[in-house]
Formats: sequence, structure tokens, C-alpha cells
Amino acid sequence: MFIAMNRFQVIPGEEEAFEKVWLSRASHLRDVPGFREFHLLRGPPEERHTLFSSHTVWRSRDDF
Repeated sequence: MFIAMNRFQVIPGEEEAFEKVWLSRASHLRDVPGFREFHLLRGPPEERHTLFSSHTVWRSRDDF
């Protein structure tokens, strides 16, 4: 298994818009051999930003 991660600092008040764009975008991941899962995680709001992280799970590093 291989996990690829990204982090995003989202401006306060823009969290819902960010989630909507991420979750409704066109994606071809499900058609890629070795792709297993996608997750979008939302952290607690901070004064300057809300931290989001996404990660994809792959069968192997070579598949990624």
C-alpha cells in the first residue's frame, strides 16, 4: 500500500466552498489501475486558516 498526501490552508469562511470544489470536481482516479481510496480531512478552524489534508490510497508506490 502507498499513501499520497496534500495539505491546504483555507481562508476562514471559505471552508464550505473549498470542500464543494474538491468533492464535486471531475476526477478520473477511479479508472486508474492501483487506485484504492480518496479522503478529504478537515482540521479545526484556526485564527488564520483551516487546515485540510487529502490523501489517496494506492495498491503500491509504482501504481501511484
